[in-house]
Formats: sequence, structure tokens, C-alpha cells
Amino acid sequence: MPERQETRLPENHQANWYPPWAPRFWNGMRMLDYWRLLHANQFRIHPTRLPMAFMVGCCTVINSCLSAMQTLCYERTIRNSKFDSPPVFIVGHWRSGTTLLHELMSLDPRMAFPNNYEVFVPHHFLVSKVVLQPLILLLLPPTRPMDRMPMRVELPQEDDFALCAMGGPTPYRRIAFPNQPNDDYLQLDTDNLREDQETELFKCLNKFYRALTVRHKKQLVLKSPPHTGRIAKLAKWFPGAKFIHLSRDPNQLVPSTIRLWQTLDQVQGFQPAKYDNDWLLEYIRKNKEIMYGSYLRDRAQLPADQLVEVKFEELVADPLAQMQAIYEQLELGDFELNRDNIKQYFERRGDHKKNENKLNPALESWIDTNWHDYKQQFGYQ
Repeated sequence: MPERQETRLPENHQANWYPPWAPRFWNGMRMLDYWRLLHANQFRIHPTRLPMAFMVGCCTVINSCLSAMQTLCYERTIRNSKFDSPPVFIVGHWRSGTTLLHELMSLDPRMAFPNNYEVFVPHHFLVSKVVLQPLILLLLPPTRPMDRMPMRVELPQEDDFALCAMGGPTPYRRIAFPNQPNDDYLQLDTDNLREDQETELFKCLNKFYRALTVRHKKQLVLKSPPHTGRIAKLAKWFPGAKFIHLSRDPNQLVPSTIRLWQTLDQVQGFQPAKYDNDWLLEYIRKNKEIMYGSYLRDRAQLPADQLVEVKFEELVADPLAQMQAIYEQLELGDFELNRDNIKQYFERRGDHKKNENKLNPALESWIDTNWHDYKQQFGYQ
């Protein structure tokens, strides 16, 4: 089929402007963790990405020093901190609306969330915030590279990016060297974790969440698509944890996910991505199969007051009713304390335009074949 490469995917997406000096996922790493990342990928940095690699390397020296300072000042406090209320985890496939829901939940004055600064420098945000956060604010572009969502230092961010900076196990490590052989996507099902990986994952998340609790002293609301395949472990590690799952029509979700991976590899990688369209489609399919194999297997273990499932389309159609239903099912307290905040949020964003996802017939046929089970499970037949 000679037209396969041209018709299967939307036209290769060009990222929104993301300057060379803007923070990458790796800028918050310490020296040893950065060395391990480069060594695991045989130091195959493309010549055009050497300035980025050098800048990251310089940052790791600063991070290591500030991390030692935070350990000296806060280690005992972090270790002894307690969660007054169990965290709330927002899960779902990439581009399913988890960012929108995270921002809506973060408007609740009773809840706290990791912001962009805390996620990018998880080792030392308790001691460095006053000095470095204003600098990071100057370095960030106005919008995210993959869409038109604003990019500000104080906005909520997903905690798997903190795992990148901490050198922890996360499928996002693939992004650093997109052309290297990599099976980190298997971690989307925690049953595939080695014992040392599972231990390290808990250690990183637990330390990060406790540091956030020291900083904010409120119930945490967290979001990360890879958490979708971790719900059983997260419920075990953080007793009483609440989960909100977002689903979205695959005919919109898949093209947006294609754009996401193309953009992240373009902006974040130490080498320009050389994979072809077939590889990317297969990668997306495998991610979905592994992550949702785990989610659908484990969700039955959670009672109704710990897990609620919401459609993105229904959330945007009637956000107040959907948010109230979430609060009531998960017993998150009085929704009225957040109602006006959510109304004002949508009033401020009245002119926001979503990216348009146009399907060609070949891609639509591929989605029908490979996402049939997802459509059936979440009501998109």
C-alpha cells in the first residue's frame, strides 16, 4: 500500500514555539541520575542537541547542591509528614481531558496540587522556590508546545514529570532518546515492574507527595496518565485514595495523542526522532493495551466512593453538574465551595480554541479496528 505512510497520520505537527532555554523534563535531575540516563542510552546525543545537553548538565550541578540543602533542612520533616486526607488521582489516556479536570479540581481552596515549578525541581522546591521560581517564570513560553493551553509556573502539572527529574521509573524516559530501543512503556502495567522498580517508584512518589504536603498542608489532587495502570498500587500505598477516570472519543483522542508524542519528542529529546508513522501508531496501540489491561483488571477492586468514571464530552457540556457528581460520589466535601470558582474559570476561557482533529479515512479505519474495546468499555460505539 504505497500511500500508507501519507494517509495514516495527520500531517506531522510542528510544536508551538518552545525556546532553547525553556526548561525540559531533565533540567531538574541530579548529576548521578543524569549520568545514568545518558549512560543507559550510550550517550547518543545528536550534535544539534549538544547545547541542550550541556545546559541540562549545568543544571544538575545546581540541583545536586540544592537537593543536599533540602535534605539537611527538611529530611526529617518530610519523612514524618502525614496525609490528613488521602490524595485524589486523576487518571485516563493522554489527551482525554485530564489537564482540564486537574485545573478545575485545583480551584478548590481545600486542595493542593504540584505546580510546574515543583514538578520540574522535585528535589529542592522547598528551599529554592523564592529564588528560582521567578527565574523559571521568565524562561517559560506562554503556551504548551502541543496545544494552546497556557504554560505558567503556578499552574498544576502531572507528577510523572517529577519522576523524570528524580530518575524514577516512568515510561516518559523514552522521550529523552526516542530512537533508542526502549521497553519502558511496559511499566504502564505495574505487574510488569521488577521488584527494584516497584520499590523505587513508591520511594519517589512517597517522598514527592510528602514534600508537597509539607509545602501546602492540604489534600493533594494529582494527575498523570501513567497512573491509569497504577491504581491498584496507588490504592495500596496511599490508603483511601480517590480516583477520577476521564475517557474521550478515540476519534478525537488518537489524533491528539499523535500530536502529543510528535511534539514531546521534537522538543524534549536529545536526538531528533526518526521513527516512522507505523511505529508511532503501534506505540500508541501498545500503550493503550497495556495501560487499560491493568486499569480494567484493577478497577473492580475499588469501591464506588473511591473511583468515578467521567466522559470528557459530558464534562465540557455541563461542567458544574459533572463536578458536583464527582464530589458527591467520592465524598470530597461541599461542592458549593468550588462552584463559583469553576464558573469563573470557564468565563475567563470563553475564547479558548481547541486544536481541531481531522481524520483521514485510513486513520479512522485504524481507530475503528484497534480501539473497539475502548469504545465498548466507555460508551463510544
